[in-house]
Amino acid sequence: MTDLVGSRRKFIVAAGGFAGMVGMVGSGIAATAGGIAELSGRKPKHDLYDVIVVGAGFAGLVAARELSKAGLNVLLLEARSRIGGRTFTSTFQEKNIEFGGTWVHWSQPFVWAEMIRYGLGVDESAGASPDVTSWITTGKLKQGHADKLWPILVDAMSKYCDVDRQGGRDVMPRAHDTLFRRETLAKWDHLSLQDRLDQIKIGREAKDILSPQLAINCHNDPAVAGFCDMLRWWALGDHEMGRMFDKLGRYKIREGMSSLSQRMLADSTADVLLGAPIRAVDKDTAGYRVTTVAGKQFAARSVVMAVPLNVLPSIQFTPRLAEGKLALATAGHTGNGGKFYVHVRQKLGKWMGMAPHPNPITLIWTEKELDDGTLLVGFSPPGRLDIADEAAVQGALRGLLPKADVLSVMGYQWGVDPYAKGTWCWYRPGHVTKYLEEIQRPEGGLIVAGADTASGWRGFVDGALESGITAARNVRNYLNG
Repeated sequence: MTDLVGSRRKFIVAAGGFAGMVGMVGSGIAATAGGIAELSGRKPKHDLYDVIVVGAGFAGLVAARELSKAGLNVLLLEARSRIGGRTFTSTFQEKNIEFGGTWVHWSQPFVWAEMIRYGLGVDESAGASPDVTSWITTGKLKQGHADKLWPILVDAMSKYCDVDRQGGRDVMPRAHDTLFRRETLAKWDHLSLQDRLDQIKIGREAKDILSPQLAINCHNDPAVAGFCDMLRWWALGDHEMGRMFDKLGRYKIREGMSSLSQRMLADSTADVLLGAPIRAVDKDTAGYRVTTVAGKQFAARSVVMAVPLNVLPSIQFTPRLAEGKLALATAGHTGNGGKFYVHVRQKLGKWMGMAPHPNPITLIWTEKELDDGTLLVGFSPPGRLDIADEAAVQGALRGLLPKADVLSVMGYQWGVDPYAKGTWCWYRPGHVTKYLEEIQRPEGGLIVAGADTASGWRGFVDGALESGITAARNVRNYLNG
């Protein structure tokens, strides 16, 4: 990885998809290798593998672990020089911060089981339960105690998701089985998040408070994002705003996401090759042949493609992937904004700010209270804020905190990472009922996996683990005939 020592803030551009990370160096921030274990004895050594797993995010890691523990010869290929996919732990003033996937909850069954398995602890984001809030409505800034804003948000979201006069329970009764009532769900799947917001009868201020929640959920313009995924999140949150809020952004792994990825890799006996982006996957009568960009070829009886949905179109498949898979991947999911940390001089306590799309900062809150100020974590829609420009971040933040004095900005631009091409997954209008079943369907010994294809917590680490475990089962079934 590029050396970070010597400047206060700089771009980090390194092989393996680190392009676009902005860091403050010399003031307590350090980057980790994302969980690179001792791999000298795990280089590729077989002419023919039982399975090749492409991608060492959490879906690929758990698939490789489960399949190698089942006695199969497994090769894990990763494009980056690190593992972890769209998760990446760093440190600031000797405390963990996450540039990618962060939050977990005990109702997320797969990730919680892994935390118990490896004895990992839990920490909290301070501002996820704020005392003070700032919000923009009708173009004007308002501030007050969270108790003033929260009832407005609860009422607005409840009405937004109540499509069946049962709080969404009839349309989406099983959160981990999205298509259980497919025909009923299809009646709503054509709507965008913005379409549904325009439908409901609530006041302007309520819409301006609800809009940031929709924009951060899809990490984009609510007009391009499907309403169906909001009903799924609502169901995963037990059809209640407080529960959903806690599950989405309050609890995190104390030791960091990279700590979990390290343990999973160490618990696998798979051969591993990092820095090996894939160019093509070909099938013939002998099985599958995977070719890297550098021209190396590996053979296997089965392949798990555990790469982000938006990356799939950059890989050549022979024969071609099924049309439904290609259509979904080509359209791509919507998640593509910025996630960044801001160190401000002020002591803010437990604070949260929000602004409706297309404001440059959608949502921002206190992550840690520091001795010399406050560390905030914020989110911006795509193309609205250059997180590499400290002055631009300060200007945007002052729209919510007029006297904010920014000391440093840190972040990662996942949209320009060629091995991510976006952040977390949110499907577009019509895509859940049209494509979800197809993207999950194995094509012989070729299985597409990843957080973007899960049924339950799609877009989360838990969804990646669900998909990886499902892929491992499908591989075993295929190899067993």
